[in-house]
Amino acid sequence: MRGWKGAVGAVGLALLLAGCGGDASEPQAQLQAESLGKDTGIRYDKSQVPTVKNMSCDRKRGSIRYGLNAHKVESLPEHKGEKASEDYVCHGPDRISLAVEGRTVAAPHIAAEYDLYGAVPDPLKTVKTVYGESLAENDERTLVGGAETVTTKTAAIICQKNVWETFPMTTCLWANHGAVGAVDFFPPAGRHPEIAEAVTRTKELIATGLVEGSVNS
Repeated sequence: MRGWKGAVGAVGLALLLAGCGGDASEPQAQLQAESLGKDTGIRYDKSQVPTVKNMSCDRKRGSIRYGLNAHKVESLPEHKGEKASEDYVCHGPDRISLAVEGRTVAAPHIAAEYDLYGAVPDPLKTVKTVYGESLAENDERTLVGGAETVTTKTAAIICQKNVWETFPMTTCLWANHGAVGAVDFFPPAGRHPEIAEAVTRTKELIATGLVEGSVNS
């Protein structure tokens, strides 16, 4: 789990969170799913700074780390190149600020992790495993409502509202045939980002954050 380091440490977040209660009873968004396609053999040389509409993204820098850490899947073939794992953050036009012990700390709207593998034979099975070990079994996160699973032609995505400390998050785990990722969406208005929006953003992050390399036979 990537926690708050540096200035934040293990201190609880002193936030007044409007609308945090009751989310578990809200109806889940209706999400359009496609059938997950077969492995095309595409693998990735590296990740890159993603492009997200109306946001500015960059490689994570500094000592303060944000976001959920995707559980390493030891059974998958390792990525042979360098930079097998990278983290990025994206900020919207209105910054998110957290009050911690009288100090103001800026948080990103999105914290995204990309972990590359030599192959991910079953993305749906993999993302379910990563979800369970990274989020569902994480004793620092309280789940809110039910998880939503969506597949596209190239990826499987699971998104879940949750609370970390007193901070309402929406988190998505994803996998395709060459990579696995974790995305934390921080609340721009003191409440959980909606899952449908998180899925849309996750698709953008997958589509723009990976640099294609060799195609396996």
